[in-house]
Amino acid sequence: MSSLYEQIYDYILNMIKEGDIKSGDKIPTEEELAKQFQVSRITSKKALDLLSQRDIIQRFQGKGSFVSKNLPNFDSTPLSESTEIKPDAYRKVIGFIIPDFTDTYGLDLVRAIEKRCAELNYNLVLKRTFGLEEEEKKAIHSLLEMGVQGIIILPVQGVHYNNELLRMVVEEYPLVLIDRYLKRIPATSVSIDNRKAMQELTTLSLDSGHDNIAFISPSVDGTSSVEERFRGYQAAFSEKGKPINQEHVLTEIHSTMPVHVYSENHNISDEKDRERLIQFIQHHPEVTAYVCSEFEIAMLLNELLTSMGKKVPDDISILCFDSPTFYLNEPFFTHIRQDQEAMGYQAADLLIKQLNGERELHDCKVGYRLVPGISTKINHLQGNHE
Repeated sequence: MSSLYEQIYDYILNMIKEGDIKSGDKIPTEEELAKQFQVSRITSKKALDLLSQRDIIQRFQGKGSFVSKNLPNFDSTPLSESTEIKPDAYRKVIGFIIPDFTDTYGLDLVRAIEKRCAELNYNLVLKRTFGLEEEEKKAIHSLLEMGVQGIIILPVQGVHYNNELLRMVVEEYPLVLIDRYLKRIPATSVSIDNRKAMQELTTLSLDSGHDNIAFISPSVDGTSSVEERFRGYQAAFSEKGKPINQEHVLTEIHSTMPVHVYSENHNISDEKDRERLIQFIQHHPEVTAYVCSEFEIAMLLNELLTSMGKKVPDDISILCFDSPTFYLNEPFFTHIRQDQEAMGYQAADLLIKQLNGERELHDCKVGYRLVPGISTKINHLQGNHE
């Protein structure tokens, strides 16, 4: 059975073939087709874009869509039975939506996606959401209005998914999720194996003689990457046959999340996190190692431990995910470095495969590297993971 946008495509095509609309005639708008077929404008727009790419119609901003004066040969089969559409048929614009990017995480990802798009002769339009669901919705609408052919998106953190994002998935709009996936929602995604990576960080601490290891992160509910990292922490203890002390798990850090970083109440959120961490440290003097799901949490933790007279790594070891690149000096934190370049390249390639007609879903895992730092007393590391 053909998809919804294919049905609209064939409907317009048949009207032209039957002579119901002729060269130069205006065809129904995206909104009119959406109402007629009871679909969203994402779907009707996709159908009209494909008609335009095959020179069956011409689209003029502010005026509408018209049947082309020089129509192609209609002996070819309809879209639902056709061969792949070649990349050169597209207006080469791809959208990328990301909460934010820094030298800690995101900047290399942006560079990689832009580089790969340029290599494939595509233009990239970047939108930031600052971790806000409403801004994510606006970004999606804006990109669709621009006429981008597909979207790469790093979704905002949270339990509830953006309805516009879910609609794109359901209506098979060309889409690639990056750094995370949507549970029970079938969509192509690219990330590292967060569970395995965190398991290795935790195992490294266990093998170094730490029995009391704390896990510090934002809420593990609703964000697949954080959930997987917590599972990796659990798996490390399970593999070693050691029980987890649930009191050593703190998943209530909020101030490092983009939605709070850019909030007017960020200072309040930051102060609450500081108080929460100080109480945690005071109540658990037996903890000798902390594994953090984010670099920013590790930074805050190190600052507080130092202010309380604790020495890193002599008294406490800290490990985390991601860290700025230090070209001259050894990085401070022992950390997992995600291969952002591979992640960006894979995301762009998988999106363009969709533009070429591929419908197969992918859960693509790229490599990472466990990088030594001075925040831990560890004599050996396990290297690269592809």
